[in-house]
Amino acid sequence: MEKEDLSANINTVLSATGLKHTLHLYTPNVSKYSIQTPFLDAANKDEKVFYVTNEKSDTVKQGLKGLNIDLSIIRPNEIDKIKEKKLRMVIDAGSINPEEHGKIEKHLSKMKENFILCTYDVSKLSPEIIKELVSYHDKLMLTTSDVTVLSSESFDELNIGDESVERFVKNDLDTIVLALILEKPMCGTDIIKTIHKNFNVLLSPGTIYPLLHSLEKKGLLKCEYEVKTKTYKPGKDAEPKIRSLLNEHVQTSRFLSRFLQSTGLKLKSA
Repeated sequence: MEKEDLSANINTVLSATGLKHTLHLYTPNVSKYSIQTPFLDAANKDEKVFYVTNEKSDTVKQGLKGLNIDLSIIRPNEIDKIKEKKLRMVIDAGSINPEEHGKIEKHLSKMKENFILCTYDVSKLSPEIIKELVSYHDKLMLTTSDVTVLSSESFDELNIGDESVERFVKNDLDTIVLALILEKPMCGTDIIKTIHKNFNVLLSPGTIYPLLHSLEKKGLLKCEYEVKTKTYKPGKDAEPKIRSLLNEHVQTSRFLSRFLQSTGLKLKSA
């Protein structure tokens, strides 16, 4: 299976950039492996990677197929035996007895300097349990469709709300993708990670790949097949057109910004 096709029917994907101890709640129509795979794939060379689950190792390996890292699959009762100081860990909480969740989370809360992702099927949790789980984590994410917004530190100083950032990314996604690929060829997974890194908006393969295919049909992009992945680059003789589209977008945005600012000042004065 190609890296960008880890799951053909998933609705979200998680990039690991900037995450520490994070609670991720997902609905039954979302593949947990689509969330966990990019998180694990972002591991640094000096990080020991663990996957905590009660499922069989073969089942996990099949679900994470395409992941090329040294992964240790352990049982929940083995967490307290971990001695590594630098680690990245996924807690497959959906496979763990709910009675053990509290005990595990209390232990993990002492390991906050590491990258830990706790994934839960939200349909199996009561509001009371969700409230308790939130108290153990630094950040909360909820995935119910193809876009998930993580509270953004990079936009806090600008006082830009998550909804505004999400709306911007969704409305101008084609422009953002063209700008990224014009800078350097990228695969779909890299585009998802880069957008999350810059905007803290998480997009699914179901959102990115149809857009890439559409831009390819228009001749703006060209797909090159490599080992285990597809890389997209500007289409033949398409760079001038892409630059023109980007420039047009910038000029339009500047005009709109000036208009809104002037109108806002007039309203304030009135």
